[in-house]
Amino acid sequence: MACPDTVTTKNLSGKLRLNKALSDDIDETLKLQGVGYIKRTAIANFTLTLEPTQTTDDDGVEVVHVKQTLSGGFKAPADTLLLNGQEISKEDSLFGHLIAKSWRSKVEDLDIDFLKEGWSEDTLEDGLIAGVVKSDTAKSGRDWVINVVWGFVILEGVRRFARRFRFTTKERSGPIDVKLYYDYVE
Repeated sequence: MACPDTVTTKNLSGKLRLNKALSDDIDETLKLQGVGYIKRTAIANFTLTLEPTQTTDDDGVEVVHVKQTLSGGFKAPADTLLLNGQEISKEDSLFGHLIAKSWRSKVEDLDIDFLKEGWSEDTLEDGLIAGVVKSDTAKSGRDWVINVVWGFVILEGVRRFARRFRFTTKERSGPIDVKLYYDYVE
């Protein structure tokens, strides 16, 4: 189902289910992040649903809370993004020790062309939710970086929530670019 026009990068809400048929495969990026075969197989066989809510804290900082559920009722780690551009350290049950930062960005302010392409007019106007997530190499022994953006696209005539990311690691000569598309459930 199409995302209603009232759901934007400034008003993320509802349930958004990953459309695997339209999305790129993420197995290689998960493997390079140190996710084991059994967990990767489970992820490939389940469908992820996001339930974002968006607020503004007392300091005027936009906050995006994302509840994540896998098909079958399995809970995935929830996430909270503070759109202030400040790095925070956190431990994720799937990816281990991470350093992350998030902010609102205009498309033209992005450095990576792949992340700039194909956004809806409202996303161009309101801005993308952008971020960098990287392994905390000192704690995890891993060395990877993900540059990610969230917004809305019109794909096959349907307005969809989308996430795009560029994954880089020293274990691979070039980046992996991934597009993920979501169906609006409610």
